[in-house]
Order: sequence, then structure tokens, then C-alpha cells
Amino acid sequence: MVIQISNMYKFYGLKSNRVAALQNINLDIGAGEILSIMGPSGSGKSTLMNILGCLDRPTSGVYKFKGRDISRLNDNQLAVLRNQYIGFVFQNFNLLSRSTALANVELPMVYAGVPAAKRRNIAMELLEVVGLKDRMHHYPNELSGGQKQRVAIARALVNHPAVLLADEPTGNLDTRAGTEIIKLFDTLNSIGVTVVVVTHDSDVAIQTRRIVYLRDGEIVSDVSGNNLNKKENRTFVYDTKQGVVEFGRPHERNGRDSF
Repeated sequence: MVIQISNMYKFYGLKSNRVAALQNINLDIGAGEILSIMGPSGSGKSTLMNILGCLDRPTSGVYKFKGRDISRLNDNQLAVLRNQYIGFVFQNFNLLSRSTALANVELPMVYAGVPAAKRRNIAMELLEVVGLKDRMHHYPNELSGGQKQRVAIARALVNHPAVLLADEPTGNLDTRAGTEIIKLFDTLNSIGVTVVVVTHDSDVAIQTRRIVYLRDGEIVSDVSGNNLNKKENRTFVYDTKQGVVEFGRPHERNGRDSF
């Protein structure tokens, strides 16, 4: 299991007036899974996503990432984990407006200390993988919403993350662009990336292989496999010449995890 959560609670506020954002969460996510987390507004989806991404800590319970108890990690170790093992994709893209697509994709590698020539080559390869070879020198205001999200996905993949977390990744896209983004996630999952999509859109969720549904901070259903009413022809595979296969599987690391 890449993620193991046991009896997890998250409270906000003081004891006399505290609010339970998450209650008794038990969730295992295996390496290579692709799943959706659904629920109405206020159900705890964003809180769970923040904890999964190590942007926040639970009030109680156990969260293990690749076997390591997150509660035992200090802030520096958590920063390493986020940078090297978790990729983030957001609804609003979060691109730097004054940087090209190529420079945006390179940014996490700058923080990771990757040499300039190497990070440039990796960024170019990933932009080609997501179908933006001819847009890598364009700025965000010169790209469509779907293209911006592809840049964000390429950026999330630069350090070969074990898990890709996508928070409402199709929320600002039209139906066609949103469908292409989910197909891209499916392609990435086919080479071993674990993908977790937080969404309120059932049309998006049903394209994954498992749906975890939250209500009032609790998991009320967890359905997978043949129990899902899947759409036909869901899988979209890029030509191997674009580098998907050559890009390799995520986190084939030697030795012990560094976080």
C-alpha cells in the first residue's frame, strides 16, 4: 500500500466549539490505483486531500505513506516528501503568468536542485508526453484552459511522483477538455502512477476504477471494480513515440526512501 489511513479524525476550532471535518477515516490506496474522492460541498474532500498531500496533519489517527508514519516526520522531511513523492494538480492551474510553459514545468526541479540542462530536457520530454511540444515556449495567457492543465500535469510529474493528487482538475474546463485530462490521467496510471482525483462531477468519477464517497466528514461508500458503471472506450493511449513508455514507471528508486 502506498497510503494507509486508520481511525483518522480532523477537528477545527477549540474544544468548546470544535468542528469535525473528518471522522473515523479508514482508507487504503494501493500502488498503481486510480480512484476518485466524491462528496457534496462541506463533506471533507478538500481536508482529506490536504492531509493526503501532507499539507495538513490529522488531529488523531494514523497516516502512513509508503509505510512511514507521517506524524513522525518533521517539516523538512514533509517538504522532501511533497517535492519528491507527491504531484499536485489544482483546479486553477497555479501557473506563473510571467513564465513559459517550459519554465513552469521546470520549477519543482529548481527546488530539488536538478542541474539546468537536465531539468530542461525532462521538462521538454514531459510537455511532449502531454501533447504540448509546440506550446512549450508559450505563456499561460496564450494557452487554452485544457492546455494550462496539461502544463500543470507535466509540472506535477517532473520528480516522478509515487502519487498524483488532482483537486477538481476539470472544474474550470469544458466537457471536451475535461475528458481529455481524465484520459491523460488514465494513460499515466497505465505506466504505474497512483492517481487520486477529488471531484464533485460523477461523469469524471465514473471514469476511474474506484469511487470513495464522503458525507459529513465520513466515508459512506467505497466502490470499485465491476461494481462501477463504467463507460466504454475509456482508455486513451498516447503513441509511444511521444515518450510515455520511455518515460518509465514512477519512483523506481534504489535504497531507502529519503523522507
